[in-house]
Amino acid sequence: MFKRILQRYRELDQVRKRYLGFGATLFLVFAIIVSGIFMERIYSLGETYAEYTRNEIINIKKDFLKDTVANTIQAVDKIRSRQEGILASKLDRIIGYFEAYPELGLEEFDTYFSQPDNSNLLDIVIEDASGNVVFSSPEGLPPSERIREEEIVEFSREHQYGQYRISLFVLRETVKGQIEQELREKIYREIYFQEAYIWVNEVLDYNGGEGYARRLIHPNLKDTEGIYLSTSMEDVEGNLPYLEELEGINKDGEVYFTYNFKKYENDETGEKLTYARLYEDYDWILAMGIYYDTIDAYYESAREASEREVRASMAVLLGSGLVILIIGMGWFLILEERYFRMSNRNLKEELASDELTSAKSRRAGMQKLKEKFNRFSTRGGDCALLLMDLDDFKHINDSYGHDAGDRVLVEVVNSIKESLRESDTIYRWGGEEFVILLDGINPETIQTVISKVLAAVKNTEVSLGDNKVNITTSIGATFFRKDDKSFEDGLKRADQALYESKKKGKGTGTVRL
Repeated sequence: MFKRILQRYRELDQVRKRYLGFGATLFLVFAIIVSGIFMERIYSLGETYAEYTRNEIINIKKDFLKDTVANTIQAVDKIRSRQEGILASKLDRIIGYFEAYPELGLEEFDTYFSQPDNSNLLDIVIEDASGNVVFSSPEGLPPSERIREEEIVEFSREHQYGQYRISLFVLRETVKGQIEQELREKIYREIYFQEAYIWVNEVLDYNGGEGYARRLIHPNLKDTEGIYLSTSMEDVEGNLPYLEELEGINKDGEVYFTYNFKKYENDETGEKLTYARLYEDYDWILAMGIYYDTIDAYYESAREASEREVRASMAVLLGSGLVILIIGMGWFLILEERYFRMSNRNLKEELASDELTSAKSRRAGMQKLKEKFNRFSTRGGDCALLLMDLDDFKHINDSYGHDAGDRVLVEVVNSIKESLRESDTIYRWGGEEFVILLDGINPETIQTVISKVLAAVKNTEVSLGDNKVNITTSIGATFFRKDDKSFEDGLKRADQALYESKKKGKGTGTVRL
C-alpha cells in the first residue's frame, strides 16, 4: 500500500505536488498548534481540578475544626454545670451539719474546716453579733460583706448559729479551677486523627503585649503550661500568630489563621491551619489546628493522577488526528471528573461516619436534619426525632476505663441497629449521646419504637473484666411542628423531653409533641 501511495505521488504534476505538500504542511502546522493549545489547556484543567480538590478539603477541614471546638465548648458548659451543682450541694450539706449540731464551739469549727474535704473548695467567715470576724477559713478573710462587694463569689450560703452568723462562699476562681482540671484531663485524652488536638490559652489583657495571655492547657507542650505569652512572639517563619489570633478574637470572637508549629510528639515543624474561639465567661481561647501537609497529600495525589491522565490523552491525540483529539479531550474530562469524585468520596464517607461505633456522624446528622426539616416544611409528613443519652456512662469510664466505655458504645449501637428498620438511622451526637431519625412513625406509634430501643439497650450485656454490666438509656422524642423555624427547634424539644426522662429515673422515654 505504501508503494502504491508513493507511485501515485510520483505521477502527480509539479503544481499538484506543490499544493499537496503545502496542504500537508499546513495540516501538520495546524495539528501541532491545536495539539499544543490542547495540551496546555488539559494541563491547566488538571491543575485547576487538583487545586479545587485542595480547596474543598480545606473547607471540610475548617468545618471539622470549628465543630470540634464548638463541641469542646459545650463540654465546658456541661462540666461547669456539674461542678457548680457539686459545690452547691457541699454548701448545703455543711449548713445541714450546723443545724444538726447546734452545740459546736469555735474550736470545733477550726477542727472541722481544717479537713481537706471541707477547706479546699470553699471559704467560711463566722461573725459575732457586732459583725466582728471570730473565725475564718482560710485564716485572715475579711468580713462577709466585703467579700461580696469584691464580686468574686460564685454563690454563697448563710446560717444564723446562735449569736454567730456563718457565711459560706464558693469563689469564681474555685469553680473555674475545678473546670480547668477536668477539662485538662478531657483534652489530654482526646487526641484526634492526623495529630490534631485542642489547646487552651487564658487571656489576661485583650490589648495584647507582653504577658497578654497564659498557656493554660496544651497536650503537646505540657511542660510549658503556665507560661505567659506575648503578641510579639514569632513562629519559625517570623509570623506573629498570637497577635493574629488576638486581633481576630477581639473582632469576631473567633478566627481562622495559619502559623508554623512543632508537630505532636516529634521535633518536626509544619504550617498549621488553626481555628480559635473565645469562651468569654473565663477569657479562655479554645483552639485546634491541622497541619497543611496532611491536606497537601490529597492535592499531590490529585495532581499526579491528573498528569498521568494528560500523558495518556496526549498519546491518543498525537497518534489519532484531530477527530481523536476531540474525542480524547472529552474522555479526559470524564476521567478527571470521575477521579475528582473518587478522591473526595473516601473523605466524605470518613466525615459522615463515627469511627468508633459505625453510627453516622454528628455532621451527617445535621445535614440529614436540615433535609428532613426542609421536606417537612414543603410536603408535610411525620418524621420522628429521638435524642438518647446513656445512663451513668461516666461511672463506667471511671470504674473500668475509657476502652471499656468504648466497647459499651459499640455494643449499644449494634443492639439499637438490630431493633430499628433499615430506613431508620442512628447518629452519634457526642460522647454517649445519640440521635435517631425515623420516617413513617406517627405520635400513636412512637411509644412502641421507644420501648423497643429501651429494651435493646437494656438487654445489651457487656462483659468488663469479671463483671457483666447492663446498660440503660434515657430518651427524649418529638416530631417537627408547623411553627418550628428550623430543625434546631425540634432538637431543643427532644432535649427537653430527655431532661424530663432523666428526672423520672433511668431507662425511661418521654415524648414531647
